[in-house]
Amino acid sequence: MPRLPIPSDGEAFSEETRAAVRHILETRESLPPPSSYLTYAGRAGALLSDLVEHLRYHTSLTQAESELAICTAARAANADFIWNAHVRLGLAAGTREEAITAVDTYGPLDGLTADEALIIRFGRELLEAPSVSDDTAQAVQARYGDQGLMELTAVMSVYMMNANILRVMDHSAAADARHLTPRAP
Repeated sequence: MPRLPIPSDGEAFSEETRAAVRHILETRESLPPPSSYLTYAGRAGALLSDLVEHLRYHTSLTQAESELAICTAARAANADFIWNAHVRLGLAAGTREEAITAVDTYGPLDGLTADEALIIRFGRELLEAPSVSDDTAQAVQARYGDQGLMELTAVMSVYMMNANILRVMDHSAAADARHLTPRAP
């Protein structure tokens, strides 16, 4: 059970929260967590929703690339709720099951396409290593350009923030969700 209810446009919430809720509903037609929870911080929830919307649908990356990047962040954050949603969205967008399995199990990148392996390697370094190697950063920049390098960095990073919001709210994936493979100790 989440620690706080998802806000609504009802009188139980501040006008700033209600305005953020209305903005998200107008622009996304739903009130997805974690943006919905961040409306407790007023406009920040609306801004997060707009940023997520932009990074998912309005970048130089393909939908399949964006979803693979989000799944990589969900794995790094151990975020089942995000994982479940974005595996489904990724498969629908053309992300290959082989790439999703490699992300989930921390498997080798052999047998993946060059782009899949690069996105996963970049995400593993960005989100789980002390630094991103020059080789990896240069490879991402060579493949996706300056814009794509920043877009991959931003989409993975914003989903780490999303995972933290969900963690604080104790917002879990449903029992019948596609859960992450437990990490080896």
